[in-house]
Parts: sequence; C-alpha cells; structure tokens
Amino acid sequence: MQRSFIHKIVRSASGESANEAPTYDLPGIASILRQARERAPGLALLMVSTADGRAVAEDSDLSTDGRRLAAMANSFLTLGETVSRELALSEADYATICTRQGNVVLIRIPSAKPLTLTAVASHELNMAVLLFQARECAVRLASVLRQRGD
Repeated sequence: MQRSFIHKIVRSASGESANEAPTYDLPGIASILRQARERAPGLALLMVSTADGRAVAEDSDLSTDGRRLAAMANSFLTLGETVSRELALSEADYATICTRQGNVVLIRIPSAKPLTLTAVASHELNMAVLLFQARECAVRLASVLRQRGD
C-alpha cells in the first residue's frame, strides 16, 4: 500500500500519470536479448532498464538482483554522460567498467522514454566484441521500441 502511494507521488512529480506508464514489447525485447547472447556465448547478462533505474527485461546466467543492478547501471551511465558534458566532449555513446573477471558496457537506448542496456561478459570475451555485440543489440532494441511507439 505504501509503495503504491510513493509511486503515485513520483509519477505526479514527474508529470506522468498512471495511464501514461509505458508498455514495452517484452516478448520482442526478450527475443533480441536471447539472440544476442546466442551470437556471443561469452555474454553473461543483457538487461534493459528504464532511465530511472527500473528493470524492464533481462537474459542472464548471473545470480544478481536485476532491480538493484538496473538502478546502479543507470546511475553509472548518467554519471558518464554528465562527465562527458562537463568536459565539453561530445555526447557519451556508452560507458564501460573493466575488471580482471569481466567487463560491463552500458548504452543509452533512444526512445520516447530512454532506456539503458547493460551488457556483461566474462574475460574470455574480447572487449571489442562485447562493445560490438552491445551496440548491435541496442540498435535492434531501438528498432523494436520505435515499432511500438515506446
């Protein structure tokens, strides 16, 4: 009950009504995520989340909490975009996190309400291949979102 009330307040403050909440082609999104992971077996996780950090869909081998990851991924990408603007660079295309055990690529997917694609791969997958696969996936997702008018 309290959560519903808080959501109403947030929607009201952002100018979004309950009837304007976006709907997504979840089967289409899931299909694109699955196909991308089939093409690059080193991909451990692909997740789509809203710009305010809510998970929309994911295809993963990892045992992570998608809700928490969605919020952190969007915050990290937003921070990268802000740093890029502050440095008077062009708009950020993506943000990366590189570790010894694997890499993460975060890409903003343009749509009526922007989304974030999170792609995680083990260290066996070359960073260039991860970036290529993530960008391809983002383009395909954007196409599906345009078809639905999202």
